[in-house]
Order: sequence, then C-alpha cells, then structure tokens
Amino acid sequence: MKLIPTLASLTLFLFAALVSANDDLVLAINTINQARQAKGINPLGWSPDLAAYSQYWANQMGAGAQPFSHAPPELRPLQGENIFQQTATQCDAVHDTPLQNAVNAWLSQERLYTGQPISDGKEPWLHWSQCMWSQTTHIACARAYSVSEPCRVFDVCRFYPEGNIIGQTPF
Repeated sequence: MKLIPTLASLTLFLFAALVSANDDLVLAINTINQARQAKGINPLGWSPDLAAYSQYWANQMGAGAQPFSHAPPELRPLQGENIFQQTATQCDAVHDTPLQNAVNAWLSQERLYTGQPISDGKEPWLHWSQCMWSQTTHIACARAYSVSEPCRVFDVCRFYPEGNIIGQTPF
C-alpha cells in the first residue's frame, strides 16, 4: 500500500516547512537585534502575547477579511506595528524567507533617516525607526498566506511598547 510512504513524505514536507518558517523568524529577529546592537540599543525579547496579536492581524489579511493595512489602534493597544506583503510568480521565492525579506526592507529605510524627530507620522523611514525604537522591549512576528492568491504572503511584526511617537527620535 502506498499510503505509508505518501504519509511519510507529507509529514516530512510539513516538518521541513515548519523548520524553515521558524528559521526565517529567528533570522529576522536576530537581524533586527544586530541592527539595534550596532546603535547601542538593547535587544528585543520575544512576546507570546504580541505573537497572538500579530497572527490575528496577519490571518485577517490572509483570509481577505481585511485589506493590506495596519490594524486599527483598538486592535493593537500600545503596540507598534510593521506590516509587509509579498507576491511572487514562483511560490518558493516568497515562501522561503518572507519575514527576512520584510526585515531587510524595513531596515533599509535607515538611509532615509537624518536624525530628526518624527514630525507627522508619515516619514518614509518609520518601519526602520519602529525596529530601532530604544524604549521598545519586545517583539513578535507572524505570517499568513493568502487564501485567494497562493504566492502572496502577509507578515506582521508587533512591538511593545510602541515607538514612532511624534516629536521624539528613535534613540
């Protein structure tokens, strides 16, 4: 009977996908913490509570219940939020390291920052500054896959306490 080899193959595939996703998450958070360390800022710790909030919002976008957008303030109490979406023609390209891609994009905004305080909350470097906000102590990230577009991924990272406070600088 071919059921056992097929089941074993499926189990191995799912395990590999889980390990890959976990590796991507660890790598992404380590990348943020290395950038923080380079600026003399304490590393962020993981928060299971933020993970639940992040996963909920990623799932909302993945299911098509919400458009790609930031969660309203009442769904992210005292939390900062970075969001990212990716779509690819080859699903492997977007599924392998989507969170690391998001973090790299956010951190690349550093080149746009020249030391000024946040003036209106529309600055083009706010994803970077949220990652670097010195008063932020915790992070969690989550991912959801689109139910309508198989090669589309939504990543959400939540930060506590929130950063990007008007009139202040990240550090």
